This record gives sequence, C-alpha cells and structure tokens, in this order.
Amino acid sequence: AALNFLLGQGAEQFVAAMETLRENYPPSAFFSAMNSLGTHDTPRALTLLALGSPCTDQSRQWRADFRLNGEQRRRGVERLKVGSALLFCFPGSPTVYYGDEAGMEGFEDPFNRRTYPWGREDGELLEWYTALGKARRALPALRRGELAWTLTRGRVLSFLRTGAEGSVLAAVNAGDRPEPMDLPWPARDWMTGAALEQGEQTLPPMTGWLLTPRPEGA
Repeated sequence: AALNFLLGQGAEQFVAAMETLRENYPPSAFFSAMNSLGTHDTPRALTLLALGSPCTDQSRQWRADFRLNGEQRRRGVERLKVGSALLFCFPGSPTVYYGDEAGMEGFEDPFNRRTYPWGREDGELLEWYTALGKARRALPALRRGELAWTLTRGRVLSFLRTGAEGSVLAAVNAGDRPEPMDLPWPARDWMTGAALEQGEQTLPPMTGWLLTPRPEGA
C-alpha cells in the first residue's frame, strides 16, 4: 500500500488499506506488525520507486545488467526518503532490508542480494535513515502512540501519533507540487530542525515532515 501511494495512488486508498488491517486484527498485532518497503523476495525499493515497475517484461540479462541513471536515481531517492519517513512513523516495527539505507538497487532475487557497498554507501540516504532511527528511539509516541489521521488528500498524507509521553505529527507529500496543510500547534521538524508556526503551512513536494510540538517563540 505504501509503494502504491508513493507511485501515484491517492492517500485515501492507503488509509483504506490500513484501516482494513486495523479492523481485522487485534491492536497488539496492528501495533507490532513487521512493516517494510522491500525484502529479499521483492525488487529493491529504490529501483522500484525510481522506475515505477519491476520490469518483468525485460529479459533476465537486461535486469541483471541494469543500473539507474542520474535522473532515475534522484527520483528513487526522493521517493524512498518519503516512504521511509512514513515507515518509521507508522505503528508497528519499521523493518529495513539490508542495503536499502545505503542506496542499493536491483530487481528480484538474485539481483536484490548483491554485496553491501562498504565505503560506497549513499551518504544522503544513510544520514536520513540514521535520523529516522534516532527519532524512533527518542520519541516514545512513534513506538507506542495511538494513530489518528489528520489529512488524507490526493498525494498528501498526515497522521498524529499520541501517547502519554507526547505527540508527533507525521506528514508526507508524495506529489510533485507544494500542498497546504494546517498544523495544530507550533512545531519543529525533527529531520531538519526547522521551526514551523501553528496554522496553515506549505508542505513541499516529495517531502516528509516529522513534527514535534514546540513552545511559542522557541
């Protein structure tokens, strides 16, 4: 469902899929689900998000030799950053297939099982995933907080995680244009440190916000 959303399906469909799961499983299962964007049984998330297709109509040799070009990789990295923000903020256990955080690419097995690129990792992605992991550890609401949808409109999705220790507002724009959204309180983006005021704000395209409340003027 997350991959479909990142590749163009509306946020409404993603929410419907998640709510179906929530309705059909006990809370303990929903909040401990093993969530992932890619596994050893699927094409690499970066490749799939860059191309929008597993390219099964191409020959096996073509898929073995294929590497993303600069523009394809840029698009894939943008989408993967948005998708991983969604993954780490959503209820359940964010599960990362080795190398996705380093920018590995490839189609189905065995092309998704290449050697980890020691010393050649994608620094931008690695830094992003590291920040998400620190957020998950530092903000208890991301691990135990309840889930409430706050905006599900086209390419924009936001939800509130709230627990006894505080709240976190996750917002992602998987589209190619800025989108307006309302913030319930003055906030700070965990990922960039940017301070945002209460009320209407503009969420840039291909962006994920991880917002925590901040005191007025802080």
